[in-house]
Amino acid sequence: MKYINFFISYKKYFFSILFFLILSLSICTIVMNKINKKKILNQNIEEFVKIIDDFQKKEKYSLECKKNFFKKNKNIYGTLIGINLAKQLFFQKKYTESILIFKEILSYTKEENLKNLINLNLVKVYIKQKKFPLALKIINNVYDQSWINIFRKNKKNIPSYCKEKKM
Repeated sequence: MKYINFFISYKKYFFSILFFLILSLSICTIVMNKINKKKILNQNIEEFVKIIDDFQKKEKYSLECKKNFFKKNKNIYGTLIGINLAKQLFFQKKYTESILIFKEILSYTKEENLKNLINLNLVKVYIKQKKFPLALKIINNVYDQSWINIFRKNKKNIPSYCKEKKM
């Protein structure tokens, strides 16, 4: 009987201590998660800055390092390195690898202007490979008024389109 009275009298204190313990653990978890995200972001920024510094020094940064960075980072830094990597592969005439990288960037990019820029580069690669139907398909799927004129300029480089226009 005394034990029950003791528990009832200290019930408020017990639950208030339990509540504050759970609250403090929740706050610690949130704070640690934010610190961890910030740490990862800072590592990505440092790696990105290192790559850019190497470019500025005119040292050739290996394709493998760029590919690894691109595969690890599905954010804006990875996207920028991916675009650079795809263009470098394009200039080396490795068109299929360049297309794969552009398509992978398109798969996770959400920003419309960046998607249109990637699609424009894809059109250029397809035209260089003489895969004109694929290039026309991308050009015809552009609905943003600010990009339509840019894509039309590339449409003039497609022989089948020029033949249809003359007839």
